[in-house]
Amino acid sequence: MALLTWLKNQGFQLSYILQPVDVDGPDGVRRLRELVDRLEVVPPPREEGRIKEFLRRAGRRVEMKLRPGQLGRWLLDHPFKWVHASDGDGHIDQWCWAATRKAVQREVKAVRPIAVMSEYALLSRSLENVPASTLKIIDTVEVFFRNRERFSVEGLAAPFVCTPESEQVALNRADVLIAIQKNDAHVLRSLFPEKRVITVSHTYQQCTEIMTRTGMATILCVGSSNPYNSHGLRQFLDHAWPMIGRRVPDVTLRVVGGVSGVETADDASVIHVGRVDDDGLAREYQMAHVVINPQVAGTGLKIKCVEALTAGCPLVMNRAGADGLEEGEGSAFLVAKDWPEFGVHVVRILTDEAFRRELEMRARRFAERMFSADVTFSELELILTEHMNLLARQDASPTRDLL
Repeated sequence: MALLTWLKNQGFQLSYILQPVDVDGPDGVRRLRELVDRLEVVPPPREEGRIKEFLRRAGRRVEMKLRPGQLGRWLLDHPFKWVHASDGDGHIDQWCWAATRKAVQREVKAVRPIAVMSEYALLSRSLENVPASTLKIIDTVEVFFRNRERFSVEGLAAPFVCTPESEQVALNRADVLIAIQKNDAHVLRSLFPEKRVITVSHTYQQCTEIMTRTGMATILCVGSSNPYNSHGLRQFLDHAWPMIGRRVPDVTLRVVGGVSGVETADDASVIHVGRVDDDGLAREYQMAHVVINPQVAGTGLKIKCVEALTAGCPLVMNRAGADGLEEGEGSAFLVAKDWPEFGVHVVRILTDEAFRRELEMRARRFAERMFSADVTFSELELILTEHMNLLARQDASPTRDLL
């Protein structure tokens, strides 16, 4: 949404083809519809029961012409799940539905956009048959093939998304590859030296006021239900939490999001808050004396870390959490080499107010320097401007449409 908002503020007309996932709830789709100029929600493959029945009733006319509104409004009031190809041969293209590719082809033909951007390489097959004059961009978000050995962690069953070979085929379809952090960008440049590789990390709304955190010592852990988060939280509870509780008797751990691992914790000081809206999440950051990211493996940029730093929260993480953020280590946030050191960092922040306030100030300064909208989107702005100028020199009468 931040990327789309920035593009809209730059004057681009936005078409959005949504291949829905099970986290795309009604509120998110409504927000998306209000922001973009044209929205099309792609119907899942026919194996999906309720939508299958809907399509049968609506007939082939709806299947062939799913324009903004008709199916989208229906989806706002009905649950849906993402059908994926987890049982296939591991080729990345199995994630991209045929209906998604057809929708992109129709929209490209209708509006002749200056650029088509695929979110993740998973949907990059939609870039096939896009005219050469249209800039093809993949916003990778994650580079799955990078350092697969990182996931060889005891007790962690890392999800298998695709084969490295098929991911490289997918990435090769783009003119421009967007990395979410500098280490991903370095790997992409080494593999695709002939392509433009830029970094668009993440931007998060700055806290308008510096909070005075009072009351009981509060630790905050934010995470979705992915296995990296759940595994890390269980490891923290087993190996760091007992020591923290002994050193800081009144401490409370608040766990926000769908992350599992706390349901069986026989400890009243561990509170599983569950999922919250954006305002609720902002309040959690404002109340936290220290934020932890206990995951020991993962991909991309850890958005929970960006959020915490931008909110001016003292932050403790393992090495995996600092991937791409290394220049802030030791000043803007603390990195632990093992669980005993993780616990020591947390205890120091909770018991040394002067140290905690110094970390809060450094976290905010680091976030302002790294994650402001001007910094985040500067390279993308240059790429789009250059392409617009190229089309103008070729007398191609470029529009300001972007898909």
